[in-house]
Amino acid sequence: MVQDIALEMTLIELISSRICHDLVGPVGAVNAGAELMGEDGVADDEALALMRKSGLEAARRLQLFRLAFGRAGNSVDTQSMRTAARQTYDAEGKVSLDWPNLPFDAAHGRVVLNMVMLAREALPFGGVITVAHDSGSTTVLAEGKRAALRPEVMTVLEKDVSADVLDPRTVHGFFVRNLAYRTGGALSVLQQEGNIALIYG
Repeated sequence: MVQDIALEMTLIELISSRICHDLVGPVGAVNAGAELMGEDGVADDEALALMRKSGLEAARRLQLFRLAFGRAGNSVDTQSMRTAARQTYDAEGKVSLDWPNLPFDAAHGRVVLNMVMLAREALPFGGVITVAHDSGSTTVLAEGKRAALRPEVMTVLEKDVSADVLDPRTVHGFFVRNLAYRTGGALSVLQQEGNIALIYG
């Protein structure tokens, strides 16, 4: 029991660190826009445009995190998850998401959403993420220049590791793997040059 509580606390701390890290950029840009207001040589509409764009980016990311990591993901329909991911990545402009309307329940959809987010991490230079379902298994394929997951993330995805070796960069892989097991499936990874496939089934 004590060990379980310690694991939960570690995961809460690491996921919180991960979320904060991903939000620092857009929130900082909002503050920068506010500081630019009224400065010589800077038009207020330029500052407002920066604040608006950054505020929307932060809101989109928060919605994505809410569905992926929070309890909301246990009950929200898959279409809402797909829409949240697509809006986030469309706004970034580096990744296109091909996630057709597949008949997933909320639990399955939440696993797929986390797989999509993990696939995004594998595309540092952008690319295409495709979701497909066939013969009882769901595949999320990431294709792009130098598509790859960090070696330490691959280790977490492929092996049983203890919580004390995790950090904010690897905790998402640990979370996805365990989420897949908790919903009655398993997660496997196939990595080749230019693409990486996450398979849940």
